[in-house]
Amino acid sequence: MPRWKNVLQTSDEVYRVKRNAVLREATRIIARKGFHNTSLDDVAEALQVSKGTLYNYVTDKLEILFECHIMSLDMGLQAAAFAEKHGRTGYAKLRLNLRAYIRWQNQALGAGGVTSDVTALRPADRRKVIARRDEIEDRLVSFVEEGMKDGSIRRVDPKLAVFTFMGAVKGVQSWYSPKGRLGLGEIADGMVDLLMHGLGTSANPDDSDLVEIPADVPVDVFGAETARMAADASIALTASRSADMGSPEKARRRQTGEPRSGLTAKKNRP
Repeated sequence: MPRWKNVLQTSDEVYRVKRNAVLREATRIIARKGFHNTSLDDVAEALQVSKGTLYNYVTDKLEILFECHIMSLDMGLQAAAFAEKHGRTGYAKLRLNLRAYIRWQNQALGAGGVTSDVTALRPADRRKVIARRDEIEDRLVSFVEEGMKDGSIRRVDPKLAVFTFMGAVKGVQSWYSPKGRLGLGEIADGMVDLLMHGLGTSANPDDSDLVEIPADVPVDVFGAETARMAADASIALTASRSADMGSPEKARRRQTGEPRSGLTAKKNRP
């Protein structure tokens, strides 16, 4: 079985890329099997490394869970910043925020269901996650309140609207499949159309034709600090996994979610 070499920490960059490979794969496994049904042995087996090697990057499952929460919340803050930059009304900002978050969350992690298990976190980590989550909710509430003031959103309870929307958004990872009928962009736009039509007034344009959501998260939540570094990290990650965890073809399929040749995608998913 292919294994990573023991000389792992030759540089901060190599260590970061390999740790991010562990976190990315671990979150996907936990999303499929459930946090309490997944062991570090399962993660090590999926990565084709020894459990001892895995401990070079994470101490336990709770650290993986915490890191997954933080990465997801970072994307939420980036989506809010994107909306602030491109939206002109409260309605437009909320709509852009939701479109960006749905796309980036599923593109980057594909495991948003993991982030619903806040109670399993250590108390100190739970407090950090809740504080950051509250910050995101406050940003969304402010968009709704802004929209009510500028006339782009009808009078509603802002928090109730935000909780309703976020409940729907978090549910995407329970049914989304990259092999499904619709792409992430189509899912994000379609969901936001359904959600936002209950809030908006007749004066709002459809921003899906006006502002394009980048396919990838602008600042890579797995550690790279710029879009260029994110691309470099993606290339390095592919090279690392193809060398250490099987053939290049297997590594590419793991990263993209592409089925093996001869297999057809399921037709029963959106």
